[in-house]
Amino acid sequence: MRAIVYSRVSTDGQERDGSSLDTQERACLELAHERGWTVVRRIRDTASGSLLDRAGMDELRSALSRGEAGVVVAYAVDRLSRNQNHIGVLFDELERAEARLELVTERFEDTAVGRFILAARAFIAEVEREKIAERTMRGKEERARSGRIPQATGRGCFGYTYDPQSGRREIEPYQAAVVRRIFQRYAETRSFSAVASELNDAGIPAFAGGRWYPITIRRMLLNAAYVGRTVYRRTKRVRTRAAGARRRSRVVERPPQEQIEIPGATPAIVDAVLWDRVQELLADPVRVSRRPVARRRYVLRGRLRCGHCRGTMVGHTISPGTRVYHYYRCRHVYAGRGQKKCMGRYVPADALEQGIWSELLSVLSKPELVLRELHDEARAQVDPAEIARLEARIASLQKREEKLVNLYSYEGVDGDIVRRELEGLRRERTTLTDEFELLTCRAAALEPAVDEATLRTACDAIAQRLDGAGPDDQVRVLEALQISALVTREEVTVEAMLPIAPSDPLLDGKISGPLHEHGHDDVDEGVIPDRAEDAGARGR
Repeated sequence: MRAIVYSRVSTDGQERDGSSLDTQERACLELAHERGWTVVRRIRDTASGSLLDRAGMDELRSALSRGEAGVVVAYAVDRLSRNQNHIGVLFDELERAEARLELVTERFEDTAVGRFILAARAFIAEVEREKIAERTMRGKEERARSGRIPQATGRGCFGYTYDPQSGRREIEPYQAAVVRRIFQRYAETRSFSAVASELNDAGIPAFAGGRWYPITIRRMLLNAAYVGRTVYRRTKRVRTRAAGARRRSRVVERPPQEQIEIPGATPAIVDAVLWDRVQELLADPVRVSRRPVARRRYVLRGRLRCGHCRGTMVGHTISPGTRVYHYYRCRHVYAGRGQKKCMGRYVPADALEQGIWSELLSVLSKPELVLRELHDEARAQVDPAEIARLEARIASLQKREEKLVNLYSYEGVDGDIVRRELEGLRRERTTLTDEFELLTCRAAALEPAVDEATLRTACDAIAQRLDGAGPDDQVRVLEALQISALVTREEVTVEAMLPIAPSDPLLDGKISGPLHEHGHDDVDEGVIPDRAEDAGARGR
């Protein structure tokens, strides 16, 4: 980072003596050197600190305006100025130049002047923000009372265009036809998802050009603008004071006396009869009471990852009509804007859980397969060829050392050269020997320290726990075995860890402790994914 060093004294005597300026500048240069900054300019001033108009200060301000440096280094804040207003001016110019102030003897924020300047600036900025907000709200309110829409700079409302001259909305014919279709089809199907799917299948773009979603349909059906009503200040955002609340604020409806209706600002697209019919359906007690559906424990939640994008999979309940379907799906299936969407399909929960459970029982009935895989994994992690190469290299170095030792006994041979060569060989041999011992120790450690009889005993004990286990025991067993799986609709790869110590609670039947509560997602009138053949499971 480029730096400018600034020094100042008040009297000509101090300048002629040079001691004060030299001391200041030397200390500033040392600080810049410690921080790794490059000093591009040194400025010396001889003037009173009560004046801002001085030659050195003018040079500093000009250099900052040209962007010559990112930091200004001074000995102390009073070397720049003794006037707080001047310090405030310099601080503003530093911010505009994207530079900062560094002092040798103190931190600017820790000085009395610094604290005053920062507090004063924060106070002035806060007052200015409040004044701007008050003027803006007053202007919007006056605009609404004059019959014009205040929020005229947003993305607008689907079905309308905004006329900036009149401050009112005008109907856009094509989009208005889509709005009428949405209201009519919901009155017939009573399903947000069905309406959204029909629009997507017909290739009709949403307002931003993307796909339609059930939540978008719901919001449109509740928008009174489509029946010709425009209300300003209908809602407000308030702080949430509840302890432990996830959101710090929420939107609430204002009292009627605070709302301002703007007559004629939005022409109606939907007639009053259809509007009232849709509102009755949305407020239907039978429809509202249908939630929540009966909860289901997703025992594999938190243990599954999507085989397509490696995202976490969660439980998902869909209940169209009177039927209920349970699935596991990737979290990225419903990705937010700007996020990558996963195209993985839903996996039936019952089939997946039963498949993994059955595969576990199958593996436990064949412990010889588990033992064989353990041996294969140990061999795969250590390369025998590398061990052989190290052995050959170490043996070759030993032979070379013996030859050098024999050569050292002959007369006329330079002993210093031989000693240096021997030291180099021994250092190389020591390094290779350490590497060889590390590999051989790793191979011994990776080799399974369990025989087939011990493993069979452990597998039989676990299988007895699995046989006929209820949901509570299933959750505990999955936790004890550290089950994890990579899942697609077509294939499941399961990983687990088998305990072999007799004192393990999974083997002695003393599994206890709180269960993990597994929630679920309820999708309001969602579309059921294709119910193809049950997902299989392949244990590994």
